[in-house]
Amino acid sequence: MNKKYCITAPAKLNLNLFVKSKNENGLHFLESDICFLELCDKLYINISKKDAFFQNKKTKSLIINTDDNLILKAINQFRLFTKWEKKFEVFLDKEIPVGAGLGGGSADAAATLILLRKIYNQESENKYIDLSSLHKIALNLGSDVPACLKSKDIKLKGYGEKVTRSKFPENYFFLLINPNVRLSTRDVFKHYENSFNNEVDKNQLYFGNIKIHNSLLLSAISLAPSISPILISLKKAQNIVTYGMSGSGSTCFGIFENLDDIVIFLKNFRQGSDQSYFTWYGQKRDYNLNRVTYSKMLEKKY
Repeated sequence: MNKKYCITAPAKLNLNLFVKSKNENGLHFLESDICFLELCDKLYINISKKDAFFQNKKTKSLIINTDDNLILKAINQFRLFTKWEKKFEVFLDKEIPVGAGLGGGSADAAATLILLRKIYNQESENKYIDLSSLHKIALNLGSDVPACLKSKDIKLKGYGEKVTRSKFPENYFFLLINPNVRLSTRDVFKHYENSFNNEVDKNQLYFGNIKIHNSLLLSAISLAPSISPILISLKKAQNIVTYGMSGSGSTCFGIFENLDDIVIFLKNFRQGSDQSYFTWYGQKRDYNLNRVTYSKMLEKKY
C-alpha cells in the first residue's frame, strides 16, 4: 500500500530584522534572530501517478496560488538536483496566513524538502541526499527557506545562507495579530529602498539580550497603515515583555510571561478592532527533522 506522509511546517517569527547593504545582484545582506512557533501548516504527501495540489480554503487569508507556489517549486528543484522522476499528490492544511511575515510559504517549502529527502533516502539504494545538499536546494528557493529547514532558535546572516544555532528565553507566550493585509516582501523592500533606508531606531526593546528592531517597519506601515494601531495597542498592554513586527509584515507580535495577560488584552483589543483580524497565541518550540509521520488516510478537508 502506498504510504501517506505527513509533516508539520512551523511559522517563523523574526524577533528582529536588520537590513544591511545590498549587493550587485540586488540581494540584501540581512541579520535576524528567529524562533519558530507552535502555529503550523500541515502537509500530506503521497507518491502518485501525476502531480496534484490541493489545500484547505478556510478563509481568504489562507488561500495560496495553487499554480505557482513554493511547495511545487521545492518538488521541482528536488527533482532537478536528484534526477528523481517521482510524482506527488500534495494536500496542504494551511493555518499560517499568507503574506504575513511569518514565512508560511518558506516553511511549507522546507517541510516539503525534508519529507522528500526522507522518501528518497529510503527508496534509493545507491544515492543519499545529505543536509548540506538540502541546504543548497533550499537557498535556491528563497532566503527564508534554509532557516525553515532548521526550525529552531537561530541567528540568520548574509543572504539567508548563514544560519547558526542560537538559544532564546524559554517559557514565554507569544501573541500574533495580523490585520488580514497581505504584503509582498518585494514591495516592502522596494518601498524601503526608496524612502526608509535611513530611519533612526528610537525604541530600546529587548527579549533577553535580543534587541527588538525591524528595518522594514516604516515601509510596511506605509503600505499597510493598520499595522500602526496594533503596535500602539501592544505597547499599552499590561505586563507585556516586548512587541514588534515580524519579517516584512504585516503580522505584529507581543511577548508575555503569563497567558492570562494575553487573554485580558485580546478581550479588550477585539472590542475596538476589526473582528476579521487573525489572532493566535501560544509558545515557541524547536523542531527536528524526524517530524515526518505516516497516515493510512489523507485528511479530507479540501
